[in-house]
Amino acid sequence: MVDIVEIYVHWYAGRSKNQLAASLGVDRKTIRKYLAPAAAAGITPGGPPMGEADWAKLIKVWFPELADRKLRQVTWAEIDPHRDYIKTLLETTTVTRSTNACGTSRS
Repeated sequence: MVDIVEIYVHWYAGRSKNQLAASLGVDRKTIRKYLAPAAAAGITPGGPPMGEADWAKLIKVWFPELADRKLRQVTWAEIDPHRDYIKTLLETTTVTRSTNACGTSRS
């Protein structure tokens, strides 16, 4: 998983969204999603100096679900009763074909 702060640091230093997506291995739409609050707040690359701690504070406000680990941990309690079933599926199921949104198959 890519550190969201890293996206902001590189973007603020002047890297384009396409460059970020390519170098970090993240979809461009994901980059755009995370950078949208900065644009809405009027923040643009090359402004006053901002460090990782500054970005972390803003990200905590913009994306509280990423900052508060407790919010994600709630789902583990819901998933745990199905652990053995999921484990069995992962051990026995193989995917040989996938179908995309257009309905065409790829091997």
